[in-house]
Amino acid sequence: MAEINLKDYPTLDKYTHPVKKPEREIVGRDAEKKSIFASFLRPELCNVILLGGAGSGKTALVQSCMMEDTKRHYREVDLSKMISELDDMDKLANLIKMMFAEASKYSREMGKEVVMFIDEFHQIIHLSKAAVEALKPILADSGTRGLRIIFATTFEEFEEFVKPNQALVERLERINIRGASKELVIKILKGMSERYEVDHLFYNDSIYELIYDYTNRYIPANSQPRKSILVL
Repeated sequence: MAEINLKDYPTLDKYTHPVKKPEREIVGRDAEKKSIFASFLRPELCNVILLGGAGSGKTALVQSCMMEDTKRHYREVDLSKMISELDDMDKLANLIKMMFAEASKYSREMGKEVVMFIDEFHQIIHLSKAAVEALKPILADSGTRGLRIIFATTFEEFEEFVKPNQALVERLERINIRGASKELVIKILKGMSERYEVDHLFYNDSIYELIYDYTNRYIPANSQPRKSILVL
């Protein structure tokens, strides 16, 4: 297929970029990926919201989906850039409309669905009621426009900002991302040690268990696996 010139899609080009390949092997989260792909297959209600603490692996999950899903094109919205360049938050609604209109046209030109990933979704709700209202019809008919949308936020921000808007909640499939299990974190740490060729520095595998146990004990506010990865 010929390369598509993104300059024909100025808003999409300016405020989104292809979802990056993961820097490490993504392991686990098979059940969550199946739930996302099942949602994508619906003709309606085909968009999801990922809920999990910071560092629980929401972005990594989207990256893992992208690596497996060759039928769709994945793009991440640079929400902070979009917000920072607006002098009036009421303009956010029109910007969102233009971005998704271009994404739909882009999907038709490519001949494949486009998955739009928006992290820190609660910021849109917090900053602009008009933007939320603009999103509702987009979510309602995204299935017929070649679009699939993945939002992400934390449990706390979902409760405070998203949940009170029941009409918005009803348009999204909720998928909870819990902190990774001890077994999964240890598997991730071992894989990273091998990749960066530092596994020979450790006397035995007990170091990975200690990292998991100590980060849970002394860094309780952060989520696994990110805090164990940082300590490693």
